[in-house]
Amino acid sequence: MMLLSLLVASIIIPYSEAKVSSGKVHLSGAQTESTLVKFAVSPSSTGKIDVLLTSYGMYENELELKMHIYADEEWPAVKRATLCSQKVRLAQKSLPIVFDYKGMMPDTRPGKKKTDRAEMYTSRIQTEIENPPSGRIAQGKERKDRSRYFYFLIDDCSLERYNHDDKAPDITFDATILNGSDHLPADEAGIGFLLVLTLAFSGALTMLLLFKLLRTIGGEVHVAIIIVIAACGCNAASSLCELIHRSVFAANGVGSYSLDALSSHFEALSDSFVALILLSIGGGWTLPSDVKGDGFNSESGAGKLMKGVRNPAGSLIDFISSKGVSGSGTGGFVALSLILIHAGLAQWGRTFDDDFDTYHALEHPPGRALMFLRVFLGLVFITGVGMIRSSGRCPPSLMSFLTKFGLVGLSYFASLPGVSLFCKTLPYYQRHQALHWGAAIVQACSLASLTWLFIGNSDSSAYHRLSRVSKDAATDMTADLAASGSGRSTSWKFGKTKINID
Repeated sequence: MMLLSLLVASIIIPYSEAKVSSGKVHLSGAQTESTLVKFAVSPSSTGKIDVLLTSYGMYENELELKMHIYADEEWPAVKRATLCSQKVRLAQKSLPIVFDYKGMMPDTRPGKKKTDRAEMYTSRIQTEIENPPSGRIAQGKERKDRSRYFYFLIDDCSLERYNHDDKAPDITFDATILNGSDHLPADEAGIGFLLVLTLAFSGALTMLLLFKLLRTIGGEVHVAIIIVIAACGCNAASSLCELIHRSVFAANGVGSYSLDALSSHFEALSDSFVALILLSIGGGWTLPSDVKGDGFNSESGAGKLMKGVRNPAGSLIDFISSKGVSGSGTGGFVALSLILIHAGLAQWGRTFDDDFDTYHALEHPPGRALMFLRVFLGLVFITGVGMIRSSGRCPPSLMSFLTKFGLVGLSYFASLPGVSLFCKTLPYYQRHQALHWGAAIVQACSLASLTWLFIGNSDSSAYHRLSRVSKDAATDMTADLAASGSGRSTSWKFGKTKINID
């Protein structure tokens, strides 16, 4: 009921007219320009911007102080140019900035006391820019009628010629931007529909797994099912938070930082749970101990790692209680680190985010680090699967399943980096939507596969016939695993319900 209320609220919140952005800049000889905002405008539309600039002290030489607007065709050339005078030649529009004196006003900058006052000067710029733009065009390119990014900068090219940095005071800005008659940038088109689909799909999987869980009340359930429920629920919660953030953004042009951050962290949690489940099953978790072979008992680095990873719940208990046997503590550390690393990357990504979740973006270091992490985890996963297949103890039917499971799991770990690299080949204005759709499809397929893995009947595959997920103590051929050497119980009891962790 609470989730339904939040979803309804996200739909009925009124829409605003524009995106609102604010910040502070300080121009100098080393940094003669500063980007105020980047904004995507829809095809055959007109972008509108209203900027209020506030200077704390008189800007003595305003002759070359201007706001320039660049289209995305020229932006790569702007980034390559070394001199301010070279960059401004590529601008679509050049607008002079002239400050008016407002008197001694309260200084509201961070770090200032409430009683501090400063000379206040303001300048207001209001302008429109057409898409496609009618200004100068990069050599050899045509203006196509498509979504287009525009970059709004203020600069003072005189600073690179004359040493008068001390005469360039701090400037704050408040910018209101309109995409035609819409408030959202053009690169968010279709993302709301995708979020609704993701919410519905992940929510349905969550309810299906919860139904399976409720049917086991008073009996036995494996903790792996609970982890998959958490992964599906986190994916649904991520979509819900982002939907509400978009609606709040529509109402005030700013959105909710907290909800957008929660969306990123729920997404990171879902990713880490899926990775953990795949690594663990790839290492033999829930499979009979007599098919795992001796590779997991070796003292090699891979042996210790996979010995712990194959049982994330048990090894995490061992790690926390410091009672684990050799290798178990390592696996517990890996399980905990996997969650913390994903959370850290999600929070790091927040420092690069303009308005909306960019957890999977390749445009910033945390996004690229996530891709490298996926590749590394894929190598760990395939190592675990290979150790089980080479044990010489797997029945032929399980060997066939492990081959298919290894390919599916490896595809999961490689698919997101693959999608990201593919998106790099697309035109810049198409990458945002393509990456969102690609990442959503990858996660949906992985959650659906794991759901089938844990609720399929015994005739579905060799895994379902041998796995302890669907077996009870009376029929499990490895039910005596309590003597595995860890000295702890292999299950928890909640009332009459037993939760198996091995």
